[in-house]
Amino acid sequence: MTGINVERSSDASSGVETFPTQAGVNGPQTRDAVLVVDVDGAAARALLFDMVEGSPRFVAVGVSRSTAVPPLDDPAPGIVRAIRDLEEQTGRALIDGEQLITPQRPNGDGIDACFVTGMPVPPLRAALITVGQSDLRRELASAARRTTTILADSTEDLPEGDGTVSSTALREWLALARPETVVLLCAGGTPDDWTVVLDAVADLARDGVVRSGIVVSDDAHQQQAAAALGSTLDLSGTDPSTVDAREIASALESELRAAYARRVSEASSGRLLAAARFVDRPHAVQSVTAFLNRRMGRNVLAISMSEGTVLQAALEGRGAAVHRAERDLGSGVRSLLAIPPEDVLRWLPARTSTEDVTQWILNRALRPFTVMESQADRLMAAALQRELLARLVREAGLPEQPDVDLIAAGPASPGESLMLTVLTLLDGIQPTPAAGVVSVAADLEGMMVSAGAIAGSDPAYARDVLEQDFLTPLATCIVITGSAPEGALAVRGELRREGGESTRFSVPAGSLHRLPLPEGETATLILEPEPGFAVGKREPGEVVRLEGEQQVFGAELGVIIDARGRPISLPDDREARVARLQSWLADLGVPAE
Repeated sequence: MTGINVERSSDASSGVETFPTQAGVNGPQTRDAVLVVDVDGAAARALLFDMVEGSPRFVAVGVSRSTAVPPLDDPAPGIVRAIRDLEEQTGRALIDGEQLITPQRPNGDGIDACFVTGMPVPPLRAALITVGQSDLRRELASAARRTTTILADSTEDLPEGDGTVSSTALREWLALARPETVVLLCAGGTPDDWTVVLDAVADLARDGVVRSGIVVSDDAHQQQAAAALGSTLDLSGTDPSTVDAREIASALESELRAAYARRVSEASSGRLLAAARFVDRPHAVQSVTAFLNRRMGRNVLAISMSEGTVLQAALEGRGAAVHRAERDLGSGVRSLLAIPPEDVLRWLPARTSTEDVTQWILNRALRPFTVMESQADRLMAAALQRELLARLVREAGLPEQPDVDLIAAGPASPGESLMLTVLTLLDGIQPTPAAGVVSVAADLEGMMVSAGAIAGSDPAYARDVLEQDFLTPLATCIVITGSAPEGALAVRGELRREGGESTRFSVPAGSLHRLPLPEGETATLILEPEPGFAVGKREPGEVVRLEGEQQVFGAELGVIIDARGRPISLPDDREARVARLQSWLADLGVPAE
């Protein structure tokens, strides 16, 4: 049995770095025109960047429906259509025959470098089976969920949940999970428990489902695993008594990340993207999150909800991340059945039932990529996203109501209401910045992943793109903490615009209030919280003047005063809860039906 490579990786799990460089990349490279292909099961997007007046800028994006899913199961046709769309928009030729034109020609045709990102092939499937109980299990699960891997965790899924093993339950669970890789953690239990696990995995390996295994145990249990599985599986192992838990988790993350990159490389056919470099989506988002944290000095939470959902955070120099490759509102919508429907129901501003929630998910699974035309569909999707976000915050190891002052999300789905998007992010994440101000911004063109893909080999190029073209400010949100009977005054204040115009306002407890302030404008904001209320984590009743360097910036949706307190609470009574949700939508001008 070979040993697992436990060299520490440079990803967010081991600290925040600005644009971590991938192995094998020899530092920054100078280039002019760059093409980034971002493809998954929903769409193929081709983003072009080029030098404009000496600086790298975003030029255009071509989009096509993805062909990476059945019936074609080949991303190439969709990628070609996206690039052709880009050619039509820009008037440039990018493809000649079956190849990309490279390097860029004097007339502007072609590119100098190409990157591929997203989820162009299905994610890896892995199972984590734990015998006994160990804190290392959580570290290993978190590591796997920072990669493009669908992880089944026996401790989470099996009824025992205490490290004992039922042969029947384990075999049924493995048959559903169908893992290509198994991670076996022996942290106690009985010899019979370990034997049950090895026998079940051996049977699955003989069926050709499992191809590799990682054994985390003492030497004796590793040798037992080698005897049972070594002839059918590619095995590696490590002894947790001799290696730090974080190093083992980091090594697992690196191995799964490399395995997915190999899968992408093996699946690539033809010559079109032969010279392209692949960067997985979680790594790309982590690079951008780390950059924003360092460059802006902000506590950043970035969320990408396309195929699969990525959440990355950089808070005061600490990184946190989770990627649920199987959970989204597209091809992974069926996985949202794991969320108790009553949790989703509490966010719906209509008199409906848990059965309606389940039926909506099942119907969506039949047509996962259709555009949501009705407001009822959008509100159901938003309710599911709230609960998904709340779970991702916990899985990433972030505190409840995290101290976040910049939320970057996107790109938006067609027909999506930006105001509903902002409300969904506030409800799901419940940011509680110390200073009370959180900016919500959208990556409308999908540049977050693309810039992150470039960053590993040319950080200066990516930096310039991010600084000039990346985020569209959606709203500046002021979080008022504290509680009082509904309707009692929480805060009053005044917004003084640069031109001298002034708006006085008062906001009752348990409500939201919107103040128009267009993007590009700034204003002084004076906040006078009532006794028992505070701006963020300041002192209750403290008057706050946001002026000078602290003045508030305009955004597409202006300034939102959130006086609902933290944590956000909803009435237990259904009629009262529906009325409360409808009032929040009305506060922000979002239709309730």
